[in-house]
Amino acid sequence: MLNIQLYEKISLKVSKDITETYSSSFSSATSLLSPEVADSIYAIYGFVRIADEIVDSWRPRGMEMYINELSNDYKRAIKSGFSVNPIVHSFASVVRKYDIPLDLVEAFLRSMKMDIKKKSYSLEEYKTYIYGSAEVVGLMCLMVFVNGNKKNYNSLLPAAKALGAAFQKINFLRDLNADSSGLGRLYFPGKNIRHFSELDKKEIITDIKKDLSIAKPALRKLPVSSRFGVELAFKYFSALNNQMSKTPVQDLVNGRISLSKSQKIRIFTSVKIKKSLAS
Repeated sequence: MLNIQLYEKISLKVSKDITETYSSSFSSATSLLSPEVADSIYAIYGFVRIADEIVDSWRPRGMEMYINELSNDYKRAIKSGFSVNPIVHSFASVVRKYDIPLDLVEAFLRSMKMDIKKKSYSLEEYKTYIYGSAEVVGLMCLMVFVNGNKKNYNSLLPAAKALGAAFQKINFLRDLNADSSGLGRLYFPGKNIRHFSELDKKEIITDIKKDLSIAKPALRKLPVSSRFGVELAFKYFSALNNQMSKTPVQDLVNGRISLSKSQKIRIFTSVKIKKSLAS
């Protein structure tokens, strides 16, 4: 094995380790993708996860410097095909391989920079943030799912954006406590954490259901290599949204809602059987 091939392998392993460490649900969904597709999704997740960590978990002065360093490293890797940062290296390799539009990555990095100083969002800022932090990630993954086919990408683009938006809004709702008390943020425009009401919750849940309804019909149009992994993620998040709709608003404000292990196993098993029958 050539040294560069070994480095590619190690870089991908780092991204995979990050995915499996940070998100068991996402890892479960990725396990139902074909191996080549899964590897590319690990690379995307590793990059966006580290960018998110810079603005969420690493709180010293100079966060903007770190996110700019990540951005500059990525841009060099796109041009040269190499980065000394294995996470950036594997991500840039996927961007180059599938010809992922560079403006998607730029929009993502802009949203990450918004997190450095923004604590509340107007409606337009909220839409901009959702697009850059979530919708574009769905579109990056979509380019992998359709193997770079622009026609298929364009036909599934609205659904991929809606699904990315739904996932992000669900995370915002379940992370109300952590975002407000730990980071001083509230993403939902016009809402106040101290007076967050059942009506506020219902409004957000309804908006999420609208996004999910846009995304759902497109699942069967995805290639078999990616369909069941995306379906599993869809079902996980749909179940979370349903669970939060039944949860008293104060429990949402004061804690974090998660699916039980038995719920996850039941959903995973149903989708895995469906995949086996389709093989």
